[in-house]
Amino acid sequence: MKINKALFLIALFAAAAPARAGELDILLDRLVDKSVLEPGEAQEIRIGTQEELKKEISQQRNATLPMWVQTLKFRGDVRIRYQYNNNENNLYKQNRARYRLRFFVDAKVNDKVYTGFGFASGSSVDPRSTNQTFADNFSKKPLWIDYVFAEYNASDYLAFTAGRNKNPLWLTNDMLWDADINPEGLSARVTAPLNYNWQFFGNAGYFVLGEALAEPNDPGMFFAQPGVSWKDDGGVYDFKAGAAVYGLDHVKHHAVFANRPSAAEYQQSNTLAGGTYRYGYNSVSPELEVNANILDPVALPLLGYFGYNITYAGVYGNYIQAFEHARDNTGWIAGFKLGQRKVEDAGQWQLGWSIRQLEKDAWLDTYPDSDFYGGATNVKGQKTQLAVGLMRDFAVNLAWFDARPVSSATRKRERLLQTDINLKF
Repeated sequence: MKINKALFLIALFAAAAPARAGELDILLDRLVDKSVLEPGEAQEIRIGTQEELKKEISQQRNATLPMWVQTLKFRGDVRIRYQYNNNENNLYKQNRARYRLRFFVDAKVNDKVYTGFGFASGSSVDPRSTNQTFADNFSKKPLWIDYVFAEYNASDYLAFTAGRNKNPLWLTNDMLWDADINPEGLSARVTAPLNYNWQFFGNAGYFVLGEALAEPNDPGMFFAQPGVSWKDDGGVYDFKAGAAVYGLDHVKHHAVFANRPSAAEYQQSNTLAGGTYRYGYNSVSPELEVNANILDPVALPLLGYFGYNITYAGVYGNYIQAFEHARDNTGWIAGFKLGQRKVEDAGQWQLGWSIRQLEKDAWLDTYPDSDFYGGATNVKGQKTQLAVGLMRDFAVNLAWFDARPVSSATRKRERLLQTDINLKF
C-alpha cells in the first residue's frame, strides 16, 4: 500500500514537471524519512525510473534522427589465405600468402529506398578477384570500389536496383559467375507467395558490358530468370528451381573484353574471328537445388563429442547451352553439400564436392570462377571444399581444385589448394 502511494506521488511529480535525477532522489529520500517507503523500495523505484527515463530519451532521440542514421550498418570481413598452385603449364610450383579485406556500409533512406556501398582489396581491376598477394617489399596496397547501388522497394513483392551491385541472379554455384563479380546495370526482383508451400520468384534486367564514344552500339547483356521454390509442411525438405535466359547485345563481332584468363598459365578458348568474338553467346541456363534438414542430428564419429554433427544434406545441378551455334556450346555442374546449411558458429561445418565441364563456347571466358583453371572455358574437373566454424563469425575453409582442359594439344592440368582463415565483423 505504501509503495502504491509513493508511485502515485511520483507520477504527480513527473506530470507537473520533467523529473531530473537529483530532484527524484530528493523526493524519494523524503518519502523514506516519512516512513512512506522502505529504503529498499526507494532504491527499486529509483532504478526502475532511471531505466524508463533512458528508454524515453532514446525513443525521443530516434524520433528526431533521419531513418538512414537509425538504420546505418557497418559490416565487413577479412580473409587470410595460403595457396599452393601446381600448374603443369608453369615451370615451378607456386606458394603464395594472400589476404582480402572488404568493408560495407548500407542504410534505408526511407521506407521505400535502400542504398549501400562497399570497398574491397585487390591487386588489379579484375572483377573476379579481391585477393592481394604478400609481395612488393611491404608496399602499400590499393582499395577499390566493390559495389554501390540504390534500391527502390515498390512493394513487399517487387524491387528495382540500379548501380554496381551483388549479382541479382539466383545461383547454386560458380561455374558461370565468379562470386566476386558485381555486375553494373539495372535489375528487377519479384517474389510472389502462391500458398504456404509454393513461391514464385523472378529476376530480370540489363548489365552494361562496355561503353565508348567511338562505338555506335555498346555491348550489354539482357537477362531474365523465372523460378519457383517449395517447402514441405514439416520443415524437412525444400527445393528451388530457376532458368536464366541470357541475351547478349552487340557482343558478336565485338573486340574481346578485358580480364580474360592468362594465356600463358591457362587458355583463352572463346572462338574469335579477326580479333573479335565469332559468336554472341545467347544462352539458357536452368538450375536446381534440393535440400533436406535432418531434424535428429547425426553425430560424426569421434567429432560428435565436440558438437560436430550432420543436420543438413543437399544436392544441386546447373546446365547451360548457347543456342546461336552448334559446336562446343554446353556446360554442366553437379554437386552436393553435407553438414550444416550455413557455417556461422562453433561446431558448424559443411563439406561440399562438385564436378563440372564447360565447353569452350558455352559462355564468355571473362565470368567463370577464377580459381577453377583461371576462369577459363574448355575446362573440366572437380572441386572439394570444407568449412569448419571455430567461433562465432570465425571459420577455417579448405578448398581443393583439380582441373584440366576438355581438349587441348598444349595446355595441361592444374591442382590448387587454398587454406583460408575467415573473420566477419
